[in-house]
Amino acid sequence: MISAHPYSFCRKKYSLGKNRNYQHVYKKGKSYPSRDIVLIYLQSKDLKVGFSISSKVGDAVTRNRLKRYFKEDFRRLKPDVTPGRYIFVARTSAAQKRHPELSCEMTKLLSKAKLYMKEPRNDA
Repeated sequence: MISAHPYSFCRKKYSLGKNRNYQHVYKKGKSYPSRDIVLIYLQSKDLKVGFSISSKVGDAVTRNRLKRYFKEDFRRLKPDVTPGRYIFVARTSAAQKRHPELSCEMTKLLSKAKLYMKEPRNDA
């Protein structure tokens, strides 16, 4: 059996999945906006996450870079957040931000939404 890479995100286990799941969270979830990221959260028993980055944000390279940043940040915060369905939406201004700034903004956004089970760890 091949072990997973230590930084893999467990795509199947934590992925929000199909479009209908995104639409359900968009309709029923609560929105928490910030300058560069919007968090949409729906209470649930299990932890699922999705990332939405429009083509308005930038070219494919920019969108994939932002998605990698978001996945890595959420992977670090995953043990500390409450179960539920999360969607992180990147605004167009996120393309000009550096990774530490976006990381800090994601942490502040989750704190603002009171979605931590306990105080987050600082692995940086």
